[in-house]
Amino acid sequence: MDLGEAVGELYGVALSDFVATRTRLVGRAKGDDPDLAARIKALRKPTVAAWLLNRVARDEPQAIAELNALGERMRRAQSQGDVAALAEARPERRAAIDALIAAAGRCATAAGVKCGPATQDEIDATAVAALADEQSGLALASGHLLRPLSYAGFGEVELDDAVATPLRLVPPLANDTEADDDADRTQELEAAEQARLAELEQARDELREAERELSAARLAESEARAALVTARDRVNTGEARVADVTARMSRLETRRTR
Repeated sequence: MDLGEAVGELYGVALSDFVATRTRLVGRAKGDDPDLAARIKALRKPTVAAWLLNRVARDEPQAIAELNALGERMRRAQSQGDVAALAEARPERRAAIDALIAAAGRCATAAGVKCGPATQDEIDATAVAALADEQSGLALASGHLLRPLSYAGFGEVELDDAVATPLRLVPPLANDTEADDDADRTQELEAAEQARLAELEQARDELREAERELSAARLAESEARAALVTARDRVNTGEARVADVTARMSRLETRRTR
């Protein structure tokens, strides 16, 4: 047994069996490899949300694969400044997140674990992080999460204490490729900035259009209120006239009868 095998077994058991399984694995390794036993003992128990996502990675990996594929597509569109592609992907984004939450719910039901609103929110946040950040997607697919992930809207997601060791998210780069990678990264950042500027300008256009529509609606509301006041005056005048004529007819009828 090595640490990778221990991690795979430990994070695949029921949440209620985690401590007992870890103790068993520590005891199994202690005689032959005390260092391995210590490293296994240091492995932390995942949160409920992380454990459910680890179950999804094992039982319904397609939900994660589809989420990560969409994330790759959206990141590529953003780096290329393809605003139209990003707009088209928005409905898919929500559907992919909901599909992950639903898969986690099924795993919870099968295991007899509660998946309440707070846990669903953590799964939602993890899905958002996986869509935005490639390494987060790999962490989610690993099935070794310790805690849910969170994306702040910029930069990379902090993963130092989020995944059980040893998980290599991205292979180390060779020295002769680092410069090229830096240049590619710079181009990606510039393209992403252009995409953000284009989205901002589009949002400004939409805001101006919405403000125009709001002004027109307010004008229409004002005109409607004025028309309502006029109509109420006409109704009051009509009712008074009807009452007057009715009273006069009553007097005439009485006089005729006499």
